[in-house]
Amino acid sequence: MAIDVSTRTTANSGKTPVTGWFKTAHPNTTPLVRYGFPRDEGGQTQELKLRSLYEPVPEGAITSSAIYFVTDDQLARLEKFADSPYAIKGSVNIVKEIQGECEDAGRVRYPVYAESDARDDGVAFPTMVEWIREFVGDELSVSPAECTFWYSGSRSIHVHIPKFLTHTQLTEIRGRAEQFCEETGAELDTGIYKPKQQFRLPGATHRKSAGEFQKVRIDPTWENDRIIRTAGEDHEYPESYLDMIETTFSPQVDGEEFALTLDSPEDDIETPLIEQREYPENTYDVPEWSMYNAKEFSPYAHAGRNPRSLAVVEVKGGVFVQEDRRSRAPMVPVRFIEAVGCDESFTKESEHGPLQLSEGTGKDYEKWINGDYRTGDYVVIHGGRSRSSIIHSVTKIEALKAGFHLSREDGGRDAARKYLSDQGYDVGASGSETTVTSSVGSSTSESKEIWPARKNSGNPAEDLQRKAELDDIESLTHQERIRVACRHLLQGWQPTWDWFEEQYGSDFKPNVTWEFLRGIVEEPEFNEYEDVDVPDKPI
Repeated sequence: MAIDVSTRTTANSGKTPVTGWFKTAHPNTTPLVRYGFPRDEGGQTQELKLRSLYEPVPEGAITSSAIYFVTDDQLARLEKFADSPYAIKGSVNIVKEIQGECEDAGRVRYPVYAESDARDDGVAFPTMVEWIREFVGDELSVSPAECTFWYSGSRSIHVHIPKFLTHTQLTEIRGRAEQFCEETGAELDTGIYKPKQQFRLPGATHRKSAGEFQKVRIDPTWENDRIIRTAGEDHEYPESYLDMIETTFSPQVDGEEFALTLDSPEDDIETPLIEQREYPENTYDVPEWSMYNAKEFSPYAHAGRNPRSLAVVEVKGGVFVQEDRRSRAPMVPVRFIEAVGCDESFTKESEHGPLQLSEGTGKDYEKWINGDYRTGDYVVIHGGRSRSSIIHSVTKIEALKAGFHLSREDGGRDAARKYLSDQGYDVGASGSETTVTSSVGSSTSESKEIWPARKNSGNPAEDLQRKAELDDIESLTHQERIRVACRHLLQGWQPTWDWFEEQYGSDFKPNVTWEFLRGIVEEPEFNEYEDVDVPDKPI
């Protein structure tokens, strides 16, 4: 099936400021887009086809993608596999493969949008509009007067901005949106800034409105009632993707202004506390500075024939390394409730500082990563000469009591270990590698929620999760997907399944995913998943 690349099918055919800019920015290519359609059971699926932006919008489409500028060779491949899009090497289809190639080559242009979907949280439309206006003006340096505002037909306000993003700018604009929300309390949907993201078409009926409301253009000064009333009227789809773009860009005539420029802040950027070597002048900064720059606590120093060290800590951040410290040994910023070294010559009490972790198979860094310890967790570490500690995740009360027994005049390490043993923790023999969780914790068989990955988590598996969530699940290698799955399966089968289904979207394959996860759970070397039940294979 040939792709119609002519311009005869749209009222806006021929050369326009936008199409002229396309030819200048990406010469000798054809601009194509991908559409999304609603599923009967909810959600949406993306068409296994790329269409010319000059073609009419296909009947029933509700969303559209960025613009992919494909070469003649890629056009030929699309046409070759048009009737069998999965008949290519690998697990993806020909459409997604071409999308990925365009991303890698820098031949994708993303129309710039902003969105707030806070209506379900009780936020009025005027407030959402004001958030978007402030974000567009302050963070993107675009006048809101140049933009068009839209109501989605359900809970969102959209703004179409007369600019295009490149693939490499997606992460930056998402970061700016996240920071804007943190600083102002605004609720913008920052998840729209990722590759292959689909965005709702003007005129599309929103299924959550039971077919009553469409995405409609609004005046940003309108109140709730007028917005809803307008959405209930009958509105037409744009004739083509280009027709939609031209509506957005109509105020502009200079094509050189079509590319969004994200200027760097002009203010001097302060050196982060993690990188400052001088003691901070502001006493308020001392705790955070100390977590990265104070003398580290090593659970293994002076082990010899001495008893195990013992440290009771509150985790304050992710793993980090410093070039000039302990040969780049992994460190964790913590608040030491109490800590006693192997020979008792080095102690910490109610102070912030780095905790050193040993490296190697089965050593503490590997245990820490697999244990998924996060900021705010309370942890007890029994160190020693094996450099393979016993690590407990404990409750706050248990941590405080263990610290009390460790520091009291007639107490010490034996008293603290006896307390922990009485609480049901296996303090083990010297050199034990046992890692247990709090006696009040949940088993892995319970269904838990997998939260979006944090920025700069210090956890390699979580960093891979963030890469998949921001970029694309296909950007991970097979081994990297296994690493993410291993981390998620600690939360249970169902949340892991749900996460992969969300990432793959319309390309999700239940049978393939079931085989993939079952292989991990039933792998003899992975004894962490003995409590994870494998459901019946999907039919």
